[in-house]
Amino acid sequence: MTETPDFIIFLGRFHPLVVHMPIGFLFFAFLLEIYSKWKKDSVFNAGIPLALLTGAVTAAIACILGYMLSLSGGYDDAAIDSHFWFGIATTVIAFMAWLIRIDKIKISKLNSVKSNIATLALLVILLSVTGHYGGNLTHGSDYLTKYAPFQEKEEPLQPVTKVEDAVVYSYLVAPILENKCTSCHNTDKKKGGLMLHDSIAILGGGKNGAVLVAGDASKSELIRRVLLNPHHDDFMPPKGKTPLTEEETAIITYWIDNANASFSTKIGAIESSKKTLAIATTMLGLSSDGNNGNELPKLGVIDEKVLNELLSEGFTLRELVFGSNLYEAVLPSNTITVANADLLEEKLKKLVGIKDHILWLSIQDNNLSDANIKDINQFKNLLKLKLNSNPITDIGISELNALSKLTSINLYNTQVTEVSLGSLSKLKNLQKIYAWETKITAENSKPFLKKGAFQVVLGKTID
Repeated sequence: MTETPDFIIFLGRFHPLVVHMPIGFLFFAFLLEIYSKWKKDSVFNAGIPLALLTGAVTAAIACILGYMLSLSGGYDDAAIDSHFWFGIATTVIAFMAWLIRIDKIKISKLNSVKSNIATLALLVILLSVTGHYGGNLTHGSDYLTKYAPFQEKEEPLQPVTKVEDAVVYSYLVAPILENKCTSCHNTDKKKGGLMLHDSIAILGGGKNGAVLVAGDASKSELIRRVLLNPHHDDFMPPKGKTPLTEEETAIITYWIDNANASFSTKIGAIESSKKTLAIATTMLGLSSDGNNGNELPKLGVIDEKVLNELLSEGFTLRELVFGSNLYEAVLPSNTITVANADLLEEKLKKLVGIKDHILWLSIQDNNLSDANIKDINQFKNLLKLKLNSNPITDIGISELNALSKLTSINLYNTQVTEVSLGSLSKLKNLQKIYAWETKITAENSKPFLKKGAFQVVLGKTID
């Protein structure tokens, strides 16, 4: 079996870009046809042949690029075949619709109006089915129906009242894999021949063998890929996906090393460090050492429309534990630049709508200014805040006076000075300030360190 040339894979990766063009053109042709008949205005007919031809040509190109992309492997054969052949059918019918529209094909039993509408209606159906199969390849076969009201739901995990009662894999590891890994490693899309959606799939490994070495995370491929330099070709998740946080990596490492990658071991049955217990406690929505022993908030379910609106604004939302209604919110780096800086305030104000539900917030590298800090100060349940790589100063940090539960803040590569340490010292639960590549130094932070209120981290690390 010969390996597919890199250039073919390179071209194939343009498929997701090109595939939206025939969808737009062919739907546009359908709408023009309907509108022209409704208004009885033939003016709109003039653009239909061009829309059909452009849609058919771009559909053909999308099919070719899709085939090239499929050669990279990692897809379920049945799913890729269904998507491919429906794509071919859509392309053929699109060309037929164009030929019918320009009177190169005439169906004697139907007048031109009926044949035009019939072929365009068939095109819409084929486009929908083809898109559905394409969505299955990208997101998994249950993506469309997972939250449908008629869908049989999986039995949810029962909430635990003590961290010791939680099964490490089910309560901590599985949610991480589902949020960060299974979109590329599921039954329909098996990148590297690997599936991570359940215990059997994980133990089955990928095309290069096992991904776990029970008891030794350092030799486990699952961890090795996560800890690589983000610019490395083998780094996981790939560019464009949200990387695992330090806490998530620590939990998976803990599962492999301490729980021997068991799928049934509870936290109480194995040795656990204070740091691990603190992370697990937060993820489970229980009381936290970093929260001064206070219970985390008990909140109701957020309206799905609100969540979808925030997702459309570019935020990534991850529920810290199933059913807790407590979330990590991330605005991916460079979503906001100098060119669209005015959009940040609008996005933050929408996020403020669920401020009580956010425990971890990351706005790193998003052109955040001092003027935006007042919005962030409203998130009174925050435990962890990442503001690094933004043009914020001591003026903005002085506004953070309501975050009484905050345990860590990342100010790496900002314009803050030791003045900010004075402002932050008023936050009674603050434990760590990450401040390398700022004007805060070991020398000017000494007065605050002597008080023992928090630790200032000046060496490069990840949090």
